[in-house]
Amino acid sequence: MAHRDFVTHPLVLRRLDVLAVREVTPRMRRITLGGPEFDAFERDGLTLGAFHAPMFDDHVKAIFADESELPDVLPIQLAHGIEWTAAPARVARDYTPRRVDHERGEVDLDFVLHGHGPAATWARGAARGDALWVVGPKSSLVLPERLDWIVLIGDETALPAIGRFLDERPTPAPARIVVTVSHPRARQDLALAEGDTIEWVVADPTDRAPLERAARQAIPEDGDGFFWAAAESRTLLPIRRLVSRELGLPKQRVNITGYWHAEHSDDQASPEIPSPVAWFTVRAALRSGILDDLADHPGATPGEIAGRRGLAAPAVSALMPTLVHYGMVVPSGLTDDGLAIGPAAEALLADERAREEFDGHDGDVMHALGALPEALASGRSAWEAARGRTLAEELEQDRALFAEQCEEAGILRFLAPALLRDAVWDGAERVLLAGAGAAELADLAREVGIGAELRLGGNETEVAVLAEASEHGVPDSGPELPHADLGIAAFALRNRTDAEARNLLQRLRARTDVLVVVDATSPDSLDPHAHEERVRAIGVNGSGMRDAEAIAGLGRKTGWIHERTVPLGWGVQAMILHGAH
Repeated sequence: MAHRDFVTHPLVLRRLDVLAVREVTPRMRRITLGGPEFDAFERDGLTLGAFHAPMFDDHVKAIFADESELPDVLPIQLAHGIEWTAAPARVARDYTPRRVDHERGEVDLDFVLHGHGPAATWARGAARGDALWVVGPKSSLVLPERLDWIVLIGDETALPAIGRFLDERPTPAPARIVVTVSHPRARQDLALAEGDTIEWVVADPTDRAPLERAARQAIPEDGDGFFWAAAESRTLLPIRRLVSRELGLPKQRVNITGYWHAEHSDDQASPEIPSPVAWFTVRAALRSGILDDLADHPGATPGEIAGRRGLAAPAVSALMPTLVHYGMVVPSGLTDDGLAIGPAAEALLADERAREEFDGHDGDVMHALGALPEALASGRSAWEAARGRTLAEELEQDRALFAEQCEEAGILRFLAPALLRDAVWDGAERVLLAGAGAAELADLAREVGIGAELRLGGNETEVAVLAEASEHGVPDSGPELPHADLGIAAFALRNRTDAEARNLLQRLRARTDVLVVVDATSPDSLDPHAHEERVRAIGVNGSGMRDAEAIAGLGRKTGWIHERTVPLGWGVQAMILHGAH
């Protein structure tokens, strides 16, 4: 079985009370929280579990608001999750529990008292009896079983996680620690064990050079280890590059998190490119390898890049003014025409998710939106108008693309508990699962003890990829599978046009009398760009994000009756359909 690098927890919104306040250093305040909702409690007819944060770098999302603002900014508590509503006024920040004491019913949060943000302002004025609403943690890191060493690197905001690691020692491996602090008074007494080392670096928290130098010296040359880092997001960019490109550490042995984001004078040079010309320019620079080449060869000229990459030199030169304008490329200062990657490109190359917006499936969806006017007039999806066939047709042939869809369906690990506990499973002896989320859902069903016979359904490509993705070796349905008691289509409709979705629902109607359709029916409102998801969906399937009513309408045309809907959170719902007789 493949190593899973995290485990999930039910998301719970809870009100915690300030029990005590004390100064850890002149720059950090520790606030102890507790109260009735630290333990298991009931609210609005729901029984919700006790606070659970078992790992050293777990984090909760704290919501800062006046009492009068709470009804507008608090998320909706579901039976097994959270639904974030659209709330422009919501102010929330992530914090790592420094100490969790279940016997005393307490959790400590440490607040760095710099700046005048909402969290620091709240922490300065916090007093016994004040309330703080928190959500989470939603997951916990799982360290590899055997470690020869662990490296922990961060700034002052990482001290709660580092301190808790040393107190609880989730691995006996010796720790090499580097902490940057802006003032010597920010140093803390930490529970170092024999074999541990720590280096305190006094530097500005946004100065990446001292942190990178110390990180290079801290990483052992031999043995199997784990690299953990948390600090200001841009400060970590050279460290991401160090561990991924230079050292080649596997992903399951690295965890790097930007804990906060500093304001920079070059923030206008963000990877969020407003001009369509600029977006296509950045996409071309990524897909052709220009930015990666420049990162590997600072000071290179357009002609040198073109020669190494087999590109037309005049075309490469033509891209450069736009890349320079948006901070992707800057003059190197080494020669008259030498170039280097700029801060925006550096951030883009270090962030796989951001890169996907230009160079991956997300980028392909954006590219297809160029055909949206034609699609709107013809009734086809923009994807089909741009590429000559639907996304579903491409997924039938492209294993890598479907595997990427299956990986994205990993969010079911956070959302599926409500579905797995639903009565729809009662009495089901044979279950047929289809769609990009089928393997993830099958594995989760096995882990919670569902003993039904599980089979994977779909075309040859889908079944092969799903079988590889399943940790528990769920077999495909094959023609010999008898009529299933329950069918589940997990993220199976969103990439299909209406006609393709009806075709799938009709095929499933021939295999089962009860069907659960799991899909995103609305954007996750915690995402500030959630409104764009509706346009992306139109580009993919021609219909947009289908809500429960729209899915019920497709079902009625193929012999299904919509019985009820189970909200799973983050805009995802499970629609339970029964066959019409």
